[in-house]
Order: sequence, then C-alpha cells, then structure tokens
Amino acid sequence: MTTIEPLTPEHFALVAQWLSNPDINQWLTSDWRDRVVDPVVVGVAVRNKRNKLFIVRCDQELCGLVALADWDAIDHTAVVWYVLGLAALGGRGVITDAVRQLIRLAFQELGIEALHAWIVEDNERSRRVLEKTGFRESGRFRRAALHKGRRLDRVYFDLTACDQPWKPSPFETH
Repeated sequence: MTTIEPLTPEHFALVAQWLSNPDINQWLTSDWRDRVVDPVVVGVAVRNKRNKLFIVRCDQELCGLVALADWDAIDHTAVVWYVLGLAALGGRGVITDAVRQLIRLAFQELGIEALHAWIVEDNERSRRVLEKTGFRESGRFRRAALHKGRRLDRVYFDLTACDQPWKPSPFETH
C-alpha cells in the first residue's frame, strides 16, 4: 500500500540524498539539477508556505517524494512534482498512486482549482505518471531544458478540479 504524509525534519537527509542523485535530478529544474543538495535546503523548501512536500511510503518503506510548489492561495493553483527515491520500485505504480493521493488532497482539502506540471520531453516515465493521473498535455516551452548537453522541450500538463471525479485509487484501502 502506498501512503503520503507531510515531510518532517527526520527525513530531510534522505530526501536530500535522493535529490542529489544524478539519475533523479537530471529531470528537475536547474535549481536542483547536477548538484549535491544539503538537508538544510530541503528544510527551507518545507518551511516555504508556497510548498507542500510529502514523503511517500510503499508498504511502510520510505521511497519517494510528491510535492506541490508555487501554491497560489489567491488563484488556487499549484505545480505538482515528484521523485521516486528507490529505483527498485520503478514500474510498480508507487509514484502514480502517490500523485493520485496528492491530487485528491490538493482539490478536496486545500481548495486548489488547477494544477500543472512539466516534464523534460524525454522523460517518458514521468509522462506516464501524469497521464495515468488525469493530467493532459497543455503546451510546450520549446528548447527550455538543457539535458545532458542537448536542448529539449519542457512539456506542460494541467488538471483542473472539474476534470474528473475523485475516486480512490485501486491500491488504497479505507
């Protein structure tokens, strides 16, 4: 079973380790990419009122992060982003399920009306996560990402509170 819970200080070092991994951070913004992340930086991100970060557990094992960034309390919008910290769990739907839970929380508990996310065009796994959770491609920012020395597009996706009914993931139990 996959669960999400607010990110707390005892997990900052682990999240910093994941965000420092080049296999993970190659897909993130240049603020995180190609660098070693200090746990203090994770703490600063958590304390920013415009961010909501959640640790992901799969069968009680800490394995990833899902987050809302740039939360705008006036326009009721936010950016969704996520990382799978344990590569061995790839392809099992763990992050997809965690993103579903994050979406439900955003729309039902935080009153967000519209979410968006972006991927580097070559990141097919991340594209599948977004598509499986109801996001639709909404545009491109051409040549906006430098990935391994190549200029690639950022592909944008969006999802609104009225796009789909919110039903539990088939992996959740209540």
